Amino acid sequence: MSGAPILITGSHRSGTTWVGHALAAGGELGYIDEPFSVLHRPGICAAHFEAWFPYVTADPGQRVRPHVERMLRFDYATSAELRALRGPRDAARMARDARRFARYRRAHLRPLVKDPIAVLSAPWLAREFGMRVIVTIRHPAAFASSLKRMGWTHPFGDFLRQPALMEGPLAGYRAEVERFAATPHDVVDQAALIWVMLHDVIDGYRSEHGEWLYVRHEDLSLDPADGFAALCAALGLRYDGGVSAFLTETTNSGNPAEVAQGQAHELRRDSAANIWNWKQRLTADEIARVRGRTAPVADRFYGEDEW
Repeated sequence: MSGAPILITGSHRSGTTWVGHALAAGGELGYIDEPFSVLHRPGICAAHFEAWFPYVTADPGQRVRPHVERMLRFDYATSAELRALRGPRDAARMARDARRFARYRRAHLRPLVKDPIAVLSAPWLAREFGMRVIVTIRHPAAFASSLKRMGWTHPFGDFLRQPALMEGPLAGYRAEVERFAATPHDVVDQAALIWVMLHDVIDGYRSEHGEWLYVRHEDLSLDPADGFAALCAALGLRYDGGVSAFLTETTNSGNPAEVAQGQAHELRRDSAANIWNWKQRLTADEIARVRGRTAPVADRFYGEDEW
């Protein structure tokens, strides 16, 4: 392996998948998808997480660290995956993932972990594994618009199941989290609360971890060539070649500005037009609600003219 592992994180729906695939297109990185998700496959990472957005700050019981170390070596956990198989589809996925890890290992690729779900554990990952961290940031209305399009709600009880989290970085949001956990709320209101909580934490990272890379989805979308060239330079990656070609194909104005309904990821987009889709998808009332709730934090990332 050449170079430190890379973690791409931030809130979900903030462009982490796009950034990860673009950087991996250069052929120097082995792409690992969301190992901190409660839905991840144990063959990739055998650590078990019981809540979305796990808050890992230490690992005295060694429940996480050995599995992350193994993952970063591209050492596929075959026995753990076998125990989790539920049918032919799982078996086919196991074979695919094992082959992919073997290919990464033979090529001595540098691990790239794309995981917005690990955003609250990013300081631990950076400290314990020397990971270079990229944090993606997306406009709160665009984030809410994306969750509305997908119909993705959140189990707020997962935050409450982590006492250290609610006594630490999210302490100021406890009353709201308890209310949202007790009573279902509209997806847009949920998105506003999730955005403000996660980006309050991210803003703290900017003060505490100035060595990390922070990129706004909108800035990368408007000027992908310069934005990704700067990322590659900072990470010691080649830009010309695979990364440049990937961006030319996936961001040009001939691509659709909107994704098909119900489709989570579509990398071929008119990136410049895509950033304003929220103005059509959200109602005026929804935009006002998102802005009102997120303003105390959003004003640290976005100006008046960006609403």
